[in-house]
Amino acid sequence: MSLRAIGGKLIKHGTTIIKQANRGKVPGKPPTRAICHSVAPLKSSAPVRESEFLQRNKYYVFRNLGIQVTQKARRVLIEDVLNRVGNKTESGVLHKSPRNSFFGNSAPLLSLVGVAAVGQGLLTKDEELEGVCWEIRQSMSKIQWNRMFHPAQNTAENSPMNLEGFTFGKPIAKGANAVVYEVATNIPNNVGGSTEFPLALKMMFNYDIQSNSLAILKAMHRETVPAPVYFNCHGIADYELSFLNMTRHLPPHPNIVKILSVFTDYIPELEKCREMYPAALPKRIDPAGEGRNMSLFILMNRYERNLQEFLDLQDELSLRTSVVLLTQLLEGVAHMVAHNIAHRDLKADNILLDLSDAKTPLAVISDFGCCLAEKSTDLSVSYTTFDIEKGGNTALMAPEIISKKPGPFSKLNYHKSDLWAVGAIGFEIFGLPNPFYGDKTVRLSSMTYSDEDLPSLPQSVPAIFNRLLKNLLRRDPGERLNAEIAANVCQLFLWGPSSWLANASKFPSYGEIVEWLLNLTAKVLCESGRKQGNRHSLTYPEYLLISTFLCRVKLQNIKAALAWIRDDEI
Repeated sequence: MSLRAIGGKLIKHGTTIIKQANRGKVPGKPPTRAICHSVAPLKSSAPVRESEFLQRNKYYVFRNLGIQVTQKARRVLIEDVLNRVGNKTESGVLHKSPRNSFFGNSAPLLSLVGVAAVGQGLLTKDEELEGVCWEIRQSMSKIQWNRMFHPAQNTAENSPMNLEGFTFGKPIAKGANAVVYEVATNIPNNVGGSTEFPLALKMMFNYDIQSNSLAILKAMHRETVPAPVYFNCHGIADYELSFLNMTRHLPPHPNIVKILSVFTDYIPELEKCREMYPAALPKRIDPAGEGRNMSLFILMNRYERNLQEFLDLQDELSLRTSVVLLTQLLEGVAHMVAHNIAHRDLKADNILLDLSDAKTPLAVISDFGCCLAEKSTDLSVSYTTFDIEKGGNTALMAPEIISKKPGPFSKLNYHKSDLWAVGAIGFEIFGLPNPFYGDKTVRLSSMTYSDEDLPSLPQSVPAIFNRLLKNLLRRDPGERLNAEIAANVCQLFLWGPSSWLANASKFPSYGEIVEWLLNLTAKVLCESGRKQGNRHSLTYPEYLLISTFLCRVKLQNIKAALAWIRDDEI
C-alpha cells in the first residue's frame, strides 16, 4: 500500500476515533455552563511514582500519540496533493497565492487544492470528500469560537457579578416579565471598551418566588439556557448544583443572544421604576408593590432594537437584507434543533438586531423563557393533560402543537415548530403582513388554516422564497424541510453559483461542491479581517453568516437543498 493511501486511511479513520474519544472534552470549550463558587484548597498527597502516573494518565498519553500521528498523516496527504501539481501554470499560481491571499484574491490556493485532490484521483470517493468537509467544519468552528470569545471578555465571565459592579443608564425596553437597562461595568477594561453603556442588564420580575438563589434559578432556569456562566452570589450548596445538569445548555452562536453572565441579587431602585413597573417592585421600595426582594439578572450584549421595531421604521427592505435576515433566523433555529432545544415563543419582538454595521443587521434569537430544554426530553413531550405547557405566543404556534389533544399516548413534537414560526415571520421580513396576525375576520388561524390559504409574496421576490415560506408553513410537519436544509437553500441563493439553481443546468458533483466550499473558506479566512474597501466587499454579518454555514456544512444536506431548489413541484 502506498504512503498516500496510508495517509488517507489514517485521516479517514484516525480523526473519527479521536473525535469520539475526545467528545465533550475539547480544550477551551466548556461543555456546560460554569458555576462560580468557592473552591477548597487541595489536600497534600504522597508522591506519585512514575509507573502510577502512566497508569492513571494512559488515556491522555494514547490520545496525544494519536493526535500526533493524525497531524503527520495530514501533512503527508496535503504535501502529496501539492506535489501532484507539477506544471508551470499551477506552480505559478502556488507561488503567487500567498501574496494574493493578503491583497484580495483569496481563491487560488484552496481552490487549487480542491481541484488537485478531486481532479487527479486522490480523493475520488464520496466518503473522502465528506472528510474534507469535516476538516472545513473543524477549522471554521475553531475560528468562530475564538472570534466569539476573545480575551476582552474574560473580565465579565470570570469576575463575580453583582449589582455593585454596574453603572446604570436609562431603561431600554420593558416586557410583561422583565425590564432591560443599559449598563456599564465598573471593572477596569470593561467589556465593550467604552465609558458609556455598551451592555444591557435584564431584570426579571419576581412576584411569587422566595428570595433565595436556588428557588429563583429553579423557577427561571429557562432564561439561562444560552448563558455560559452563573454566579451564585448568595450561597448555593454543591449538592444543589446537580439541578443545573437537568437542563440543556445552548452553546454560543452568532444568531443566538450573547449572554455574558447570570446572577441573582436584590432588586434595586432604578430610574423610572415607579412609572414603568410599580407592581414588580418590593414593598421596601414601593409600599404598593407586589414583587419579592430578589430576582434574576441577565447580563448581555446591547442590541439597538428588535425586529418588529426595525421593520416598522423601514419603508422597504432591500431583497438582499431580507434574505440575509431570513437566513440568520434559519441558522439560529438549526443550531437550537441540533442541540435538542425548542424556543416555543418565536416572534418579531423576540428577535434582536445589532445595527453596528450600517448595511446589514445582525439578528439574534432572544428570550428563552418558554423554551423546551430539559435533558429528559428530546424535542417531544408527553401530553397527558391540559396542564402541560405548550409554549408562549399562540398566534405563531405550529398547527401540530396547538391542535394536539391530550391523551395517554399523546405527544407534542417540537422538531419543526420553531421552523414554522420562522416561516410566518418571513412574510413580515419580505414586506407583507404576518398572515396569522390582525383582525379575526382576516387573519389565518394556525389551528384551522389550509395550505392553499397562504398568501404569496410580491412578484419582485424570487419564486424560491415564495416556495420556501409556504413549505415551512405546511400543516403536516413531515412535508416541511428540516432547519439545516432550509438554511442551506438561502445560503446557496446568496453565495452559490447561479447556474446550480437552474433546472436546465447540470447537477453539480460532490467534487464541484467541495471546490466551492474551499473557495468560501478561503474568502472568509483571507478577507473577513480587512476593512470594507469597495462597494462589492461583504459586510461583517455576511462573513459571519458564511462562517456559520461552513461550521455545520455537510455534502448530503447541500445536495438535498439543491435537489429541492431545482424541483419546482416540491
